[in-house]
Amino acid sequence: MRSLFKSVIFFTLSLVFAAPATLLADTVTYNLTLTPEAGSVYGGAGSITLEGTPLATGLTDYSVANGRLDNLVFEIGGQTFSLAGATGNTLVEFLDGELRDITFSETMNGVNGRFTLDSTDRYAFYYDNGQKASYGDFSAALASDNAPVPEPGSLALLATGLLGGAAESFRRVRR
Repeated sequence: MRSLFKSVIFFTLSLVFAAPATLLADTVTYNLTLTPEAGSVYGGAGSITLEGTPLATGLTDYSVANGRLDNLVFEIGGQTFSLAGATGNTLVEFLDGELRDITFSETMNGVNGRFTLDSTDRYAFYYDNGQKASYGDFSAALASDNAPVPEPGSLALLATGLLGGAAESFRRVRR
């Protein structure tokens, strides 16, 4: 019985101390939809992959510069855009856990083909060297392939329950 008690303690402690390290490396993917308003030509779809989940309250920034933006790719008007071709500092911003802003620009086919996506709740897609624009709404939905990761508090609660159960079993055996 004593070896069972030691095994339970070892397992519980390994859960508590190993879990936070895996949480830090967690990536989250959102699917984007760009819906043009009446009179606008270009809409599209894409995805964003981020290091870590945005904060539930406050502002969370993701960029290549801060190492938290892993991928950004979208298709508008038959053209694919990605971080590989981005010029400037691509920025993805969340406010209170909701996607608020994407700032992205890419030069295509030289100076005359500059495409820019600016957004704050809505998007503006500039093309033909900034002479024309499409406008509309954008939405972001958590991709279904994101696996939920338990919080450290949940694991600590599990560990406490396992330790309590083991202690109670040990106490009953000793009587």
